[in-house]
Amino acid sequence: MTNSINKEVVSPILEQGHGYLFHAAGANFKVTGSHIEQVAETNDVFNTLVAANRAFEITNEGISFLYDYNNKQVLSKVEEGAVKAFDNLNSLTEKETFLQGQAKELRLSGLKGPALTEVTKELVSTQAAIEEAKASSIAINFRYVKESNAFFAGNIEVTLGSEESLAERFFNIGYIKYQDKTILEMFQTAAKNFEAFKVLDFLTESKSGGITVLSMRAEKNVYVYRLNEDTKIAKFKKMLADAAIEFVAEETGVDVTEQFSDLLETASRVTEMRKEKIALYKEMLSFLFDQRGKLAEADRNLPDIKAADNLIETEIAKVQEDLNELEDKLDIEDGYVNASLKSEVDGLPEDAQIKVDAVEFNQAGKNDILTVFFEDRPFRVEKYKINISQEDNV
Repeated sequence: MTNSINKEVVSPILEQGHGYLFHAAGANFKVTGSHIEQVAETNDVFNTLVAANRAFEITNEGISFLYDYNNKQVLSKVEEGAVKAFDNLNSLTEKETFLQGQAKELRLSGLKGPALTEVTKELVSTQAAIEEAKASSIAINFRYVKESNAFFAGNIEVTLGSEESLAERFFNIGYIKYQDKTILEMFQTAAKNFEAFKVLDFLTESKSGGITVLSMRAEKNVYVYRLNEDTKIAKFKKMLADAAIEFVAEETGVDVTEQFSDLLETASRVTEMRKEKIALYKEMLSFLFDQRGKLAEADRNLPDIKAADNLIETEIAKVQEDLNELEDKLDIEDGYVNASLKSEVDGLPEDAQIKVDAVEFNQAGKNDILTVFFEDRPFRVEKYKINISQEDNV
């Protein structure tokens, strides 16, 4: 099965609250400092730009799409010469208008001799050429050029007033049908927000068959999103760098080590520490199970035996719960601790209880801005406004 990797995924990026919205693999996300989350609520402009990114070709130079002049529909590909045919049709139409004006002037001036005959002959020939051109495949290359901040239909530059609609202009001159005005409105919105389209340099898209995996990082945190294109079942989670690399390789066969190479040493150390703790808990469980087996041979009616049995059962349940939690978090970098705000911040009251990454807090400078969580919502707050306990501030 073939696999592919894309390190240049393009998406609109728009500010929302303390973070920024972006779109990839059919899903919407929000990055706030060191935190990425999948979101359902966006806004109309962002949704329009996402649709534009799917419908149009967007490059560093501008935006473009092809439109069938005769059948009035958007095209994904055109016959050879179809785009040039539109420019040729415009040239012929301009020539027709010019000859019609000449013929009118000759008639009004009373010059109905050889000059009018020659102009009329040329006009008839031009009109025949127009009809012949219309019978062939004609495609309009609608373009927005960033450098000149201008719109084009083929080679024709279109100058608009500040409030003028591109859709109305092209509909009125017969380039598009009424039902496609929304496409030109979307095109104009995309051009107006051209600077919002960015390459997501913090994201890698890996594919294999019907499986798409996004590997993303926000500062030192790593996230993965897996989508089954066939079933539309998706999963989004935070992972340690080494676990994320392994996950992408298992799902798609793609190696994304380079994306997280600077995080691997820390991630591997955390993983090993957790694995050692898991092994210790398993040893404890094995010992407790042995003790429970020995008590099974004793008289459980004796008070001391009954008390010992209850104690062992309680310890087994506690250790098992801790073990399950550790195994669940083996691929997740947690590290968030309780903290509070020293003053009011963006509507959050003084002494508001928040969560902050302990490692990030300790490594940050006094005026650095950190990502904190209040009721599971991310906020960006300066370090000096955060109060953290001394035991966590190592």
